[in-house]
Amino acid sequence: MDNDGIQQNSARRMIWATCLALLVVAAAGCSKPKPPPHKALRGKPKSATELATTESGIYLANLDGQIEELTRLTRDRPENISNVMALSSAHHTRGRFRGDLDEIQLGIDGLDGCVRREPENAVCWLTRAEQEQSLHRFPQARADVDKAKQLGADPVRAASLEMDLDWNDGRYETAIPAIRKARLARATTSSWIREAQLDHDLGLEDQADAAFEAAEDLINDTGPLVIAHLDVQRGIQKSATGRLEDACVFYRAAVERIPTYVAANEHLAEALHMLGKNEEATRIYESVVKLTDDPEFFHALAELYAASGKTKESTELEAKARAGYAALLAKYPEAMYWHASEFYMATGDVKQALVLLRKNVTLRPNSTSYVALARAELANGLANDAKVSIDKALAMPVVSASLFWTASRIHRRLGDPAKADAFRARAEKLNPRIATDEPDVVPAGKQP
Repeated sequence: MDNDGIQQNSARRMIWATCLALLVVAAAGCSKPKPPPHKALRGKPKSATELATTESGIYLANLDGQIEELTRLTRDRPENISNVMALSSAHHTRGRFRGDLDEIQLGIDGLDGCVRREPENAVCWLTRAEQEQSLHRFPQARADVDKAKQLGADPVRAASLEMDLDWNDGRYETAIPAIRKARLARATTSSWIREAQLDHDLGLEDQADAAFEAAEDLINDTGPLVIAHLDVQRGIQKSATGRLEDACVFYRAAVERIPTYVAANEHLAEALHMLGKNEEATRIYESVVKLTDDPEFFHALAELYAASGKTKESTELEAKARAGYAALLAKYPEAMYWHASEFYMATGDVKQALVLLRKNVTLRPNSTSYVALARAELANGLANDAKVSIDKALAMPVVSASLFWTASRIHRRLGDPAKADAFRARAEKLNPRIATDEPDVVPAGKQP
């Protein structure tokens, strides 16, 4: 799951209290915010000695036991809404940890029953909205949060969810100041993580580093998942800026906290592969595919097998990946538009990738969606369409190496080398590896 594992971000933030905080953010708008108080940054994750957490086996066994007991209790007394909601939340946590969409849906199913039994319960509606967002059902989530607000839901929690929904909708003019206000009003691990991700998305990498460390300094949860999730997010930031060795440090730290954490293992394997360390990457992917049926990892391992001459094993895994994507697209289409499109792009079915990314940009018309659509349009030989899409992304405040690299390729294809070179320079400034990370895709029927 992209920018999705716990990567695509439904548990964070809070909102604001003072007029001063509101005025500061309003004055700042989308400009560079005030950084955290200056101090020398660690530049690495805290060790288990510096930040002790529960051993992962104990933590996960407790989570499994909680789900087992709550399942029994809700089966015996389905009218007990507090148990139903607790079980739904536990399913959601474990589903996101494992990358298991079926288990996330189990949580939503429980909340469907909660809403039916107590339609005036604002918490039922709001919790369902939060979980629906995990499956990228953004319109349904927004409808549920609106209903929750009508019923008197916690305004802080509701605003937090609306902030994420606005981000996915590309409503940056409201999402960005809301993220800033949330952290100013209540500095927590989650609000600092969200602001760090925002700083990264705006190209403010030094501030992102400082914010991530501020988040780490506030962790008081003895469970290992919070710190492991933070380390994965920090690794993603490093990967996006071409600092793969640094990324591996954070991914390894997350794996050390929870050896079976799918997102941490997968990101580590991907970074190692990009560094040319294919033997270790292969070993990790071989362990990952024993933990999850996610077709993304079947495909990744198939590519590594193909590169090492294991043709039979590669072919079998690629077939499993293709079947897996087809099944998930039928069952959870909104959650799979992006992920499946990457598979189809990588395997040469650029037409199918384009179909999915057009649906994706309708679902969430934000910067990253338009960049992905532009890449697919370019791969299909639709350079003029690609320019329309990339111009929409360029007009938004979010920046990335992928954005500028895609713009460079489009302008080069359209015969404007000056603009192409200028965008390439901007891309390489953000990620010196971008040409390697995102090789050109030649349109069908064209020769390179």
